[in-house]
Amino acid sequence: MILVTLRLILAILMSLAVSTQAVASTVKWNQLSTNSGKPSVKFPFIPDEINSQFKELSKQHKMQACGFQNYRPKWDEIDMDLAQKINGYNSRMDNWRVVEGEYSRKVFQEYSSAITYSMVSEDEDLKERLFDKLYQWAESDALTATTICYSRNPNQRLLPKCEGEWSDKDGKDLAPVKDATVSIEIAIGLNYIYGAFFWDYKVDDLRHRKINEWLKKWHLRFPDYDDFYWGNSVGWSFPNIFVKHQTGKNYQSLINEVIKGADEWILEDGSLKDRTTRGNRAIWYHSSGLGEAFMILELAHASNLKLPKNFEPKLLKAVELWHNAMLDNSAITVWAKKGHNAQFDPNNPDYQKYSRLDSISFNGIWFHVFQYRYPSHPTAKFIKDQMSPKARSLKTDGYLGFGVGCIYNALANKEM
Repeated sequence: MILVTLRLILAILMSLAVSTQAVASTVKWNQLSTNSGKPSVKFPFIPDEINSQFKELSKQHKMQACGFQNYRPKWDEIDMDLAQKINGYNSRMDNWRVVEGEYSRKVFQEYSSAITYSMVSEDEDLKERLFDKLYQWAESDALTATTICYSRNPNQRLLPKCEGEWSDKDGKDLAPVKDATVSIEIAIGLNYIYGAFFWDYKVDDLRHRKINEWLKKWHLRFPDYDDFYWGNSVGWSFPNIFVKHQTGKNYQSLINEVIKGADEWILEDGSLKDRTTRGNRAIWYHSSGLGEAFMILELAHASNLKLPKNFEPKLLKAVELWHNAMLDNSAITVWAKKGHNAQFDPNNPDYQKYSRLDSISFNGIWFHVFQYRYPSHPTAKFIKDQMSPKARSLKTDGYLGFGVGCIYNALANKEM
């Protein structure tokens, strides 16, 4: 009888040990490393003091500043779910209506808006439903059937099967690299969302493991940072910074490289290299470049890194060029007419394809960062006057995955 009892006690102890070990491994799976090389910042693109100031604001003010007063998550669109693949973009990406899986961008946009709303409203039930939706996408291996175009091999960053983008001067050629890039942008946006909202959420929940497995697959689908250029999250530097942050590796040296590159690519005349010269979409690309430039500014603030002496004066000049072009398109024509990877009509040289500020979410963070950092600048007032609470950049961001603009707008407009 004593032997049986001892065996029973031993079995219970072993079971508890296995259970404890399993929970511990799950917790460890989600804990960020704290190696000395990584600054103690929760999310590398937003300074901790900005997050702290935002949390101190009233829920009522945040709901108003971010345009969420009458918001309801669009579950009919979120529940369409991410496609298995994206296929069929041309180089100019103006054929999106016929691209297989293109609707995934809308699914992601609405998911992004919903997670931003959960942050502002402090709705834990919504957060749980969004966490489970992320798990469902991970379980289905969403988007992973999209063509792989990039490699971590420094000698072959772009695979041969994906070369030839813009082989047609009007950009009508099929470009698998665009399919790959869009799928990566969505998946990396979800990586950012997970890092900002879910890595410390219900840490013993086994759904984390499947989500992590899926998200980490995408870390192999974009190349290491090599040389600076505008676009692709600044030469893929942003996702590489994020992965280093999540794994506790030193990423300050990478941020310094990016700052140096940006300082060289923000030109003395206020133009942005290979952005302001984009033909009849020059204003859009110039604005997109400003979005990346202001994210670099916030990366520097978050990591307490010093900017080059002329970085901000040149950046302000670039902002003023954009402002002038918004008032009169001809202000950008001298650069736009170069037609870099773009269409330009010499018979209508001042024509620009550009959207209302409210409709822009991709790289739209700068509209709000600028108001916060430079509140007395004339362009800050111009931006504020041109935008409404319906602005998409308050609720979603094609680069950072959620409405970071909401945070800065709420802080910049405390007197609403």
